[in-house]
Amino acid sequence: MRQYGEVPPWLAALNTPSVSSTSGLGTGGGAAVQTSDSGGFGEVLVNTGPSSSATWNVVLTFPSTPPTLFISGDDAFGTISQATVGNNVTLSGTGANFLLTGKPYKLHYEWSISK
Repeated sequence: MRQYGEVPPWLAALNTPSVSSTSGLGTGGGAAVQTSDSGGFGEVLVNTGPSSSATWNVVLTFPSTPPTLFISGDDAFGTISQATVGNNVTLSGTGANFLLTGKPYKLHYEWSISK
């Protein structure tokens, strides 16, 4: 984990992800990536719809295989885990609660190693 005042990893290669699929976010729910650099870190903005589940997935697809990511998110997501297969990183959660319909939530990702 980063220390206070440490510089974010701005030197990433051009490797900005996109959301390729989601599940468990309810009817009309979805996710999108927001980043201000070339992929070293960013936010996944998540909106939930009616019937969202306590178990959810968001799959990020990168142009090339990313290093291991540091992931954090709102407490409402429950326990967050990740699995990388090729260029795809699946972010998963179990035990999600208080996911309110139409309320925006954030998942934060960043390289856990320097590029």
